[in-house]
Amino acid sequence: MLRFHGVTDAGCSRQDNEDRVHADEALGFFVVADGMGGHRHGEMAAELAISTMQYYLESSRGRTDVTWPFGYNFDLSLDANRLATAIRLANRQVWKCAERAPEFSGMGTTVAAALVSGAHAAIANVGDSRVYLHRAGALTQLTTDDTWLSAVMIRGALSKKTLANHPMRNVLTQAAGSEHDVEVHTHDLTLEPGDLLLLSTDGLHGVVGETICSMLSAGLSSGRSAEELAVTLIRAARSAGAPDNVSCVLVSYDELAP
Repeated sequence: MLRFHGVTDAGCSRQDNEDRVHADEALGFFVVADGMGGHRHGEMAAELAISTMQYYLESSRGRTDVTWPFGYNFDLSLDANRLATAIRLANRQVWKCAERAPEFSGMGTTVAAALVSGAHAAIANVGDSRVYLHRAGALTQLTTDDTWLSAVMIRGALSKKTLANHPMRNVLTQAAGSEHDVEVHTHDLTLEPGDLLLLSTDGLHGVVGETICSMLSAGLSSGRSAEELAVTLIRAARSAGAPDNVSCVLVSYDELAP
């Protein structure tokens, strides 16, 4: 059984909200997207990406004649392949939209998504929006950040002290719509009763990342619902100043009673 709730908030400094959240219980499809491009083009990119993903996931559900325009990765589950394909199709749509007129130049969006079927969850992302797993009091990031900081840390080229205040630390290395094709990061996961998936934009984890685990653990021990937990996280980000849009989707998993 899934219980879920999504919240998006403009934050404390932005007038417009270019974040988008989406949840489709029938598909088991959950996603957050952080649009960029300004002049309302960011929200256009986020909405286009989500609608493209929704359409592909609906059309490929339960079919044996699914087409794989980018090929099929046999190391991944069927749902992980579906989700990765959906994101790459979304990238193509945003890319094409950005090519139509000069004012759309630079339009793009991050995407972090989960596709849940029974106890299986396929996780995928591009950009710096994230999916976390909260299990038994511990919080684990399941996605990969497409940022300059992440790339440099993997190479070990600079010290942590230098990286801490580097002006390039939060620059994205890819997002949906930023180039003709993108590398989608995927993860297959078997859920356990009591697991909680958190999908978040960087307006949340970039502000209150170090306290997310304790807030979720405390809320779960108090019996709070996914809706109450999501609202708690958004309020915490706003209390910390929330300089960017803030969004999250929480998905709680429990086995059906026999």
